[in-house]
Amino acid sequence: MSDSRAALLRTGLTLAGLRLAGGVAAFAATPIIARRFGLDPALDSFYIASSIPFVLSSIALIGGLETAVPPIFRQFSLTTEATDENGWGFVNALWPPALAGALVAASVSFVLMPALLPCIAPGLDATRQSVAVSMARALLLAPIIAAPVGVWRGALIAKHKLIGPAALVATGSAVYFAIVALAPAALGAWTLVAATLAAGLTGLAGLLIVFPRALTARLRPTLNLRHPALPTALALLAPLALNELVYHADIVIMRGYASQVSAGTVAAYEFATRPLGALITLLLAGIVAPAFPELARTARDLPAFRATLNRTLKIMIAAALPLAVGLALLSGPVVRLLYERGRFTAEDAALVSAALAALTPYFFLTALAQPLAYATYARQQPLWTLAASAAGLAFSAVGGYFLSRQFGLLGIAIGDGLGAVPLAGVLLWWRWRNTMD
Repeated sequence: MSDSRAALLRTGLTLAGLRLAGGVAAFAATPIIARRFGLDPALDSFYIASSIPFVLSSIALIGGLETAVPPIFRQFSLTTEATDENGWGFVNALWPPALAGALVAASVSFVLMPALLPCIAPGLDATRQSVAVSMARALLLAPIIAAPVGVWRGALIAKHKLIGPAALVATGSAVYFAIVALAPAALGAWTLVAATLAAGLTGLAGLLIVFPRALTARLRPTLNLRHPALPTALALLAPLALNELVYHADIVIMRGYASQVSAGTVAAYEFATRPLGALITLLLAGIVAPAFPELARTARDLPAFRATLNRTLKIMIAAALPLAVGLALLSGPVVRLLYERGRFTAEDAALVSAALAALTPYFFLTALAQPLAYATYARQQPLWTLAASAAGLAFSAVGGYFLSRQFGLLGIAIGDGLGAVPLAGVLLWWRWRNTMD
């Protein structure tokens, strides 16, 4: 094994270990939520409320700023201290307008929230709509936190400092778990609002306190809208942001469909998707994230780029396929083991396990699409991923709409799976057209 492959493997294993620890801590909160609430309609209000803040936060973090920064940082920061300072100059010119943009988006969303949420989830009654609006407004603090964090973490990733940010994510997950586990029952679903915001604040505080030499010593905000890297960053970030909007719109739309099935169906959909989301996050951190700097570095060296991408795809398939098959065959025991206690009944478990089994094709195809999406970002061709996500959204939205009316939650899960087919298909076509000789 070459030194680069050995280093990639070590980094991947370390990141996977950290993500596993953080994922276990965050996911361990889900059975507590299930035991405490079951399929209580109060959870519907929280998950609907989190939709817009979640999309905005995703644009600011992994799918947006954190992904846009590394390729551009590397163009301005090569090997010497002088060029390294050029890279940090780009970062210092980017994060203040990113923060200002998040503040504007959060402010507009805050004002429009009473009109937006009824459009997202028309099935919620007036009482739950009112609660959801209050929760959503509080959760808008999350994207404001995420904007500078996304830029700073992107700079660290560009400099191959992957372990520290992953450790902070794991710490934030532990904080989330602690709040969910220890909060008094009187807080109700507001416990989840507090836990979500506390996890974000932990990541921000960690970057400012734990990494003073690697990061904060160079954080000198500059209002330099003429910095030569900003047009390039904007050109890359705009389609990335649109891609995140389209990609996560699927979740928002499915929650809206679930709100029209029956009370508690939004919560049931979330409980079905949580194991899959946790696994995709683990695969992303352990397999794709360590490979992304190498993909960015070799973006103009087609043979090396192709070798890194093919290796990453093989590892992803080897990991995701048996997980998908296992979940499809064992969805019932998995759901009962995770959730069936307290207020989460056997009837709830049967509903959720059927949806989980139906979602496993979606899980595999989405996992397969992740290395390909990041490869398009590395080659600064994000419009391909945007097109793939748009096609996937169209399929899942139409399929989920009709199937949910016939089959309820199971129809929503099948509709999600339909959307993953064009998502993976378009990106595989990009790989064939753009990385083959």
